[in-house]
Amino acid sequence: MPRLLEELTAVILTHRDAPLDVVGSFESRVGEAYQILRGVVDEAVVLATCNRFEVYALPRRGFVETVIGFLGEASRYARILHGMDVVRHLFRVAAGLESAIIGENEILGQVARAYEEARRRGVAGKYLGLLFSQAVRTGKLVRSRTRISYGNVGAPGAAVKLAREAAGGFDGKHVVVVGAGEAGSIMASLVREEAPTARISIVNRSVDRARELAGKVRGEAYGLDMLPKLLAAADVVLVAVTVNEPVIKRSMLEDVGRHLVVVDISNPPAVEQPIPSNVYYAGLRDVEKVIKEVLAVRIREVPKAEAIVEEQVALLRKLWLKRGADEAIAEIMRYANRVMEEEVEELVSRLRGLGVDGAALLVARSFAYSLTKKLLRPLILYAHEAALEGSLSKLEEIAQKYRDELARRQH
Repeated sequence: MPRLLEELTAVILTHRDAPLDVVGSFESRVGEAYQILRGVVDEAVVLATCNRFEVYALPRRGFVETVIGFLGEASRYARILHGMDVVRHLFRVAAGLESAIIGENEILGQVARAYEEARRRGVAGKYLGLLFSQAVRTGKLVRSRTRISYGNVGAPGAAVKLAREAAGGFDGKHVVVVGAGEAGSIMASLVREEAPTARISIVNRSVDRARELAGKVRGEAYGLDMLPKLLAAADVVLVAVTVNEPVIKRSMLEDVGRHLVVVDISNPPAVEQPIPSNVYYAGLRDVEKVIKEVLAVRIREVPKAEAIVEEQVALLRKLWLKRGADEAIAEIMRYANRVMEEEVEELVSRLRGLGVDGAALLVARSFAYSLTKKLLRPLILYAHEAALEGSLSKLEEIAQKYRDELARRQH
């Protein structure tokens, strides 16, 4: 049966309203959430990340109370949205406008996976399917038509950007990555993505960890004792380690004797100061400056992104209403076809009794079908007009009358 857009409800808990540890505590409880939703939703999707826990639903009685109960003490931070506010919020989320780091890309995949999980569990039907498919479409449109996701606002990505610009690219270069932790892994992966022909050397205190990362980026693994030799052959050095004192000594850099690009995002710095004149050096402050510049570009794109979101929100409303109208029309047609079949069968029976031949019977049946469609055409046109005007509730009343009558005839 058609569902009104006004019925759409969401319970929202995000980093904007609640402490991160509170929000993050629900990320691993998606399965529990779906369990408690049984019986209080017709359709539902749970979106859970480290920054948000959101439940979207076409609800039955008790939905909001059930979710609030599930949230417990965290419910004081929750917001409840209805109708178009739900659509607008989800589309903004997919576009990266509600993220802690504006324009981040990961959320788009998380929105898509949340719907797929709900569909796998059998709780996401055609209405939330429409909502989430349009949300993902909106997120892609915003990113393709604006620079909302411009650059990289993580320190590793910004470090790679600085190094790329200073070195004139990485292809054919020898890039040494000091540190095999998360930051080092990101930097090495970004270099490999950009430069298939680069030679990448991973240097780490634990050679096993260096080997693990080197295997992922088609690189070579070394211990810290090999640093002086590697620096002498390097074009670019990217550093991300946790140390109490510098691991790259000034003397090592002086011994290189040629131009070298070094970007260090360690805190405290892992490269001994002052830096020799043959070395281009960028530290954490330089990287943070790049991040601020990237964020400034993204922020300037917000009005464009918001305009696209509003266009897509309006489109979703039309699509939702059309779907509702189509369902209402289908209810009416089911009733009309049932009545027509009954009447045609009775007519055919009578005509046979009068000796009418088979060809005439086919004509009679065809006439009945044609007459039914013509009689219903004004009602179908009205249904589509009503949907476009947002009068779906009136249309649903009409469809319900036909539904009730069909049920009565079947019994």
